[in-house]
Amino acid sequence: MREARTLVAAWIVGMVLAGCATVEIRQTRTVTGQVTDESGRPVANSPVVIVGRTLDLVTRRMEYEERERQEVRGRTDAEGRYRIELVPAAVGNNFFMFFYDKTGFDRVKYRPPEPLDITQLLGRDRTPPINQVLRFHPAWTEVERQIAFHGAESEKGRILRKHGLPEKRETSGTGDAAAEVWWYYADGVSYWFTGEKLTRTHEFTPIPGAAPTK
Repeated sequence: MREARTLVAAWIVGMVLAGCATVEIRQTRTVTGQVTDESGRPVANSPVVIVGRTLDLVTRRMEYEERERQEVRGRTDAEGRYRIELVPAAVGNNFFMFFYDKTGFDRVKYRPPEPLDITQLLGRDRTPPINQVLRFHPAWTEVERQIAFHGAESEKGRILRKHGLPEKRETSGTGDAAAEVWWYYADGVSYWFTGEKLTRTHEFTPIPGAAPTK
């Protein structure tokens, strides 16, 4: 009798877990929304990614095991709006939404937002609206100031807009041969300047966390 009650309890727990974490949706869903920044301005050409995972419940451990992962991608238009259509069951049974990506997200200006679990939302709504407000990177004000100082079209200005503030600045050499060096360890690149002129670029294997936080 005790063994039977244990099995029933395990089955109930498993069903609860399955209901909370996964959905099986074979109808089309259309996810729409707008991405803006803290000032209310639309953020154009910014990535929007829905990640679908296929999770299998391992009842003996009472936990899920990921079997497969797929992505559905979109980008915001000039007004910061996006639209993504998908059949969730063709992508997975557990879904997260990301408003950033390694290559398309403006990480110099904005801080990456936390991913959103949209599994239950897709189960309830055929056209769920999901808006996102991007917060400015803590260093953005200083980046803007330095870009204005050097000039947006200058070599230093373009590098600042691409990478943000250097993780380390140092002077190499002395006298007329002295060079100012900007190190971006996490990006694996350093830039060497004589005055405002870029004289050398050195690429290396990225070293995250190699320098103190700027």
